[in-house]
Amino acid sequence: MKKNTFKVMFVIRRNQVNRDGKCSIVIRITVNGEYERLNSTLSIEPELWDSKAAKAIGRTQKILDFNKRIEEIRYILQDHYYELQKTHGYVTAEMVKNAYMGITAKAESLMPVYDEFLAETKKMVGINRSDKTYQKYERCKRRVVEFMKSKYNITDIPLRELKPKFLSDFEVFLATKYKCRQNTVYKFLQLFRMVLIKAQRDGISFPDPYMAHKMKQERVDRGYLSEDEVLAIATKEISIPRLDQVRDVFIFACYTGLAYADISQLSIF
Repeated sequence: MKKNTFKVMFVIRRNQVNRDGKCSIVIRITVNGEYERLNSTLSIEPELWDSKAAKAIGRTQKILDFNKRIEEIRYILQDHYYELQKTHGYVTAEMVKNAYMGITAKAESLMPVYDEFLAETKKMVGINRSDKTYQKYERCKRRVVEFMKSKYNITDIPLRELKPKFLSDFEVFLATKYKCRQNTVYKFLQLFRMVLIKAQRDGISFPDPYMAHKMKQERVDRGYLSEDEVLAIATKEISIPRLDQVRDVFIFACYTGLAYADISQLSIF
């Protein structure tokens, strides 16, 4: 049996420059020599585009986010291709394009998708996920549910209706209601984005609200102890057994580099 060939290319439209001096990026899907074109929401200055590598040039955060989005689209299209091949036994470029655009997929809302994501994550606890990771995703869902009820008086929202403003309002909610600092807000947005990425990989087509939303993370100087300070703590006489044990665990972490989450799983046989 002849082996199928599948390729995804990103091509810049250099002859069409918008008011911002940027050119749009077109996705070209090729299956067995036949191809389909798909307009992406991406655009970039032509001088920053590497046609050979099919990615943007540079190491700024904006460029890194742009190239990451390209790879995410490539991965989503690959998932569609393999899923179609498994389901139908054959694939065309048009089938992949339609799957990505959601022509063959029904409209989905956020909460059922989030519940499915949590169920799959829970199944992987102890395999390649920890229970703490699952708890983080579950906590994020509770915050999203509370936010939607507080801000919009809704219990669910169609994925197609998710806009960048939804994320901005969610940030404000976390900062005001729960007094979350910027880096904590950033982590919540990261957790929420994983749910949307999975939805896209499952063939649900909707505009990515993160494309027009800038997630901000603050640099934090956590400080450190000098070798003399660590030694002073290690040799200090502590009369309270509980605090003495806490000190020993802390010193153990300092010399081994293990995180608290890992140390908490250790036991003495």
